[in-house]
Amino acid sequence: MEWPLFILLLAGAFALVVLVGKRFPRWAKRGLALALLATIAAALAWNADTHRRTRASAEFAKSVPREGRPGGYVSSDKCQACHPGEYASWHRSFHRTMTQYASPVSIQANFDSVELELHGESYRLQRRGDEFWVELPDPDWGREVRNPLTASAATKPPPVWKRLGLLTGSHHMQVFWVPGRHGNTQHVFPFVWLLADRRWAPLHDTFLRDPKLPPTLHVWNLNCLRCHSTGPQPRPEPGAGNFDTRTGELGIACEACHGPAEDHVRVNQNPLHRVMLRLGAKAESTIINPARLTAARSSQVCGQCHGIKWIRNQPAFLRDGFSFRPGLDLDQSTPIIRPSRLEQQPWLHGPLKAQANFLAEHYWSDGEVRVSGREFNGLVDSACHEKGGLGCVTCHSMHNSDPDDQLARDMDGNLACLQCHAQYRDKLTEHSHHAAGSTGSLCYNCHMPHTVYGLMKSIRTHKIASPTVQSSLQTGRPNACNLCHLDQTLAWTATYLHEWYRQALPQLTDEHQSTAASVLWALKGDAGQRALIAWHMGWEPAKLASGDAWLAPYLAQLLADPYSTVRYISHRSLRRLPDFTEFPYDFVAAEADREQARLRALNLWTAQERTARRGNQLLIAPDGTLRRETFERLLSQRDDHSMDLQE
Repeated sequence: MEWPLFILLLAGAFALVVLVGKRFPRWAKRGLALALLATIAAALAWNADTHRRTRASAEFAKSVPREGRPGGYVSSDKCQACHPGEYASWHRSFHRTMTQYASPVSIQANFDSVELELHGESYRLQRRGDEFWVELPDPDWGREVRNPLTASAATKPPPVWKRLGLLTGSHHMQVFWVPGRHGNTQHVFPFVWLLADRRWAPLHDTFLRDPKLPPTLHVWNLNCLRCHSTGPQPRPEPGAGNFDTRTGELGIACEACHGPAEDHVRVNQNPLHRVMLRLGAKAESTIINPARLTAARSSQVCGQCHGIKWIRNQPAFLRDGFSFRPGLDLDQSTPIIRPSRLEQQPWLHGPLKAQANFLAEHYWSDGEVRVSGREFNGLVDSACHEKGGLGCVTCHSMHNSDPDDQLARDMDGNLACLQCHAQYRDKLTEHSHHAAGSTGSLCYNCHMPHTVYGLMKSIRTHKIASPTVQSSLQTGRPNACNLCHLDQTLAWTATYLHEWYRQALPQLTDEHQSTAASVLWALKGDAGQRALIAWHMGWEPAKLASGDAWLAPYLAQLLADPYSTVRYISHRSLRRLPDFTEFPYDFVAAEADREQARLRALNLWTAQERTARRGNQLLIAPDGTLRRETFERLLSQRDDHSMDLQE
């Protein structure tokens, strides 16, 4: 409508000049003519810009997975009018921002003419108005160069400019995606923005992955959409390798937990129906409220994303998406992979033989999950769930919680456990053998320790169990006692667990009797164990229980670790020690620079006051110096088997 109005105004202005032209001097008529020409030029420029923006918007919409699909999905916008409070609490959650279109509102990263480099390739980042652009090696080249019809003489991908399509994450880091040339395929951009550090980092360096392994070429449409969007349908184009992906909604929205809402919206437009519901004369049957389901079924609503699933019908999933809907039995369509019960899942035996590393990439050797985002796997293997009826919403709330962890009110302490285990309310010290109110008497710390890895940190396991030394010996998984008492041996822990809880005393080597468990895990452990220990060396409860004057040599050593995420975590923990708060270090710097940082940290510790250091089990001599010979001997035994934890 604006363009015809401009034409009308211009015509009126021209008529005015013609009608009254004789009354004005020549200079005035020239001025009016120039004004008219300027107005016409501005109108033409405005029209061209409008067309450009319209065309750009249409091209962008074509290049990204679209919201809206069949199956009764209507989007969260339809929920807001009747449920404003729930909509508001969801809107400020990290579930909502799990996947977003790239825009000034969603992007927190620096795009102000940034230049990055990776493996000899240059990357340029720009913001152009409300659009975000990157120059990178052509992500489509790898596929097209193998096609004889499109192959070129080029030996490496040429640089191309791409407008960002999607981004995932808004809590710890943001990962960015660029559209391919065909369909709405989304290729990963090989750098991520670390929110706490406010810096760019190579994507592959933010995962606990063997640096010798080749980079993984992620495509959002095939994997990430499963848990980062609502009602996704991948829809690959047969034989083309492209996608025509659509979703109910990007991010985790209302219908992910409550089911498709088309019927619910339709019937509740009738005022009489709403009145009958309020009076209790009718039961609501058009929508699912997980809080009203059994613990098993309501937890499966969370488990559809927070679990490691087996997709029974892969072609149907690729075409139509998951068939599971809230309220149904998740096991019927996408059962949870439970290594501790593989005899009950015979369909997995063949695939697990074909993917020999699958279990090691996700689980400890006893089947307990060890990677983040898979809390449902831990829950279903817990007696509290199987026998006690514990479910996700027993402790968590989607609409009455802090977005950081979504724990319900008062569920961040012992009340979470005392709501079932009331017998310990007045016997907490007697049961825990730690002072009431201390971190040692916090149920979570003993029964849900931080033994899960992900997002460059340790996370609480959701397999609720009691600590044992035997499980640490059998699986390598650190136990809760030694994750807090970093300065103690496995023998020390075994003695107290025997005295307090009558656990059998396990057979221990001389090393387990003489050297702190954390020292052994930090120097001899695998990359996953080293990451967990590095995190706990920066955990305040552990430092209070164990002292921190002896930690620096171990964290210094881990600054030179071959795994980038171990290095990152170690530096973060090191900076939480006195005299190291401003210690400069780049976890993705060249190997020589990392080695220099290790020596600087060690020398700084050596020059510190030694009286607070203690313990042969910590490899600290009576004079406060490091027993370097033993330190180096243990380090030479480090478990360097290749790891790739699939968080």
